[in-house]
Amino acid sequence: MSSASPRSHDHSGQGVRLGAIRGIPVFLAPSWFVIALVIVAVVSGPVLATRPAYGIALGLAQAVLLLLSVLVHEGAHGVTARAFGMPVIRIVATLWGGHTSFEAGRTTPGRMAAVAAAGPAANAVLAGLGLALLPLVGSGVPGHLLEGLVIINGSLAVLNILPGMPLDGGQVVECLVWKASGSRNKGAVVAGWCGRVVAVLVVLWFLGRPLLDGSGLGLSSIWVLVVGSMLWSGATESIRRGSALTHLDRLTVADVMEEALYLPPDTPLGVALVGTHAVVTTDERGIPCLVLATGGKPAEAMDEHAPLSSAVMRIPEENIVEVAPESGLGPVLAAMGASSHGVVVLTRQGRPYGVAHARLVNEAAARN
Repeated sequence: MSSASPRSHDHSGQGVRLGAIRGIPVFLAPSWFVIALVIVAVVSGPVLATRPAYGIALGLAQAVLLLLSVLVHEGAHGVTARAFGMPVIRIVATLWGGHTSFEAGRTTPGRMAAVAAAGPAANAVLAGLGLALLPLVGSGVPGHLLEGLVIINGSLAVLNILPGMPLDGGQVVECLVWKASGSRNKGAVVAGWCGRVVAVLVVLWFLGRPLLDGSGLGLSSIWVLVVGSMLWSGATESIRRGSALTHLDRLTVADVMEEALYLPPDTPLGVALVGTHAVVTTDERGIPCLVLATGGKPAEAMDEHAPLSSAVMRIPEENIVEVAPESGLGPVLAAMGASSHGVVVLTRQGRPYGVAHARLVNEAAARN
């Protein structure tokens, strides 16, 4: 599974670092050990009473094969994203498989679809190679392990290509609708509804079919319900996100900004604090990336004779956006997302005229 994320290279809390794939840091989340224990229990169960050591060893080997297969899947996402110039932040193996975070920037539907499809494609190739080698390996432990590799990768390929969010196939659906309609948000909503259908069909197939056949339901039924719930939740989040961003599409830059006054950096604070405008000034290079930030202090608590430059907040340079007040929010939201900073200086012909805030974006979205 892959996703475009705001820029954040803080890897704390991601789990154990395993190494890197083409320079992309790879982590093993603590939740992964839950699925490892489940696999060991399932694989070793039939022989646990007679050959416990063999059963546990075989279960551990299958768990490692699953981990390697997930890393192949996520590594394919990461390498493909990097090939298209998208900075990849990290790969994390989790309870639900894995997750690749990258910065999409100004990408295209075709590129995003290729990144999404790369994971299942890599698993399909690995399953095909394993299937071709099975006749050469024969029975015994190597045969069991290779058969497990084929089943794991075949399952990952088939499951992830299903056409619904939050699966990779759902991201492909999002990109197809995005390409056809010109709206990625509409694609997210359509892919979310497809994901809900997929979630229901998965549960019906693995629970309803055995009931119709007169078979009983075992402990695996709980796992099917958990997976179905996860798929439904991811699909619902896609619908919510797409709908919320569609509302934002109706807003303009003027709806989420306060007017800004440019003042030289040596302006006394007493002068800068007069009026209700935001205040922007330049740094030592002449770049308007400094915004007056009182830190919640009342004006009377500040030294009015101090220079403006002593009470400013520096924003990332990518958060200086040349955009007209009547324009859509796309460039502003892209800047906020790329830097994880909720303040954007708005310029016109290089001169600041306003400051947009994430708080104002949220308030405007709530009103619409």
